[in-house]
Amino acid sequence: MDLQQFLNTLPAFQNFTPTYVGVLAGFMQVGQFPAGKTFIEQGQQGEAMFLLMDGAVEVKRIDDVDSHVEVRELRAGELFGLLSLIGNMPASATCFAREPAIVAALPREAFQRLFDTAAPIGHHLQYMVAVQLARDLQERNKSLRVLLKQRAAAGARV
Repeated sequence: MDLQQFLNTLPAFQNFTPTYVGVLAGFMQVGQFPAGKTFIEQGQQGEAMFLLMDGAVEVKRIDDVDSHVEVRELRAGELFGLLSLIGNMPASATCFAREPAIVAALPREAFQRLFDTAAPIGHHLQYMVAVQLARDLQERNKSLRVLLKQRAAAGARV
């Protein structure tokens, strides 16, 4: 499977020239992984952003506020590990292959070099990171509000 052709099918990259998409593809490394392969561990700093090309990846997040476990399944075309592109940022979830998978990785160092040759794609990925951070913040705020309501209700019963 050709990575550049695959990237061109994704809405996130359709507005970029083939040259820019080709540069991005050149910085990414494609590999085949068995079921059970862990790509990212919650709480640990990730080393790369990943693009699922085939197979399924499970995302499991244990909320440290209320120990709630969220599980989501990713399919072909979905990105994960965007926060890994930011140095010293712990992963918010564990991501592992639910079944054999073909995955393309963009290591953090390659992301930095991307700006020298295809800055518009690099800026777009930065925007995607910002959107992910905003979503994570909204989810965290929602969890905290629910927890505060539960504790207030429990305190009122005492």
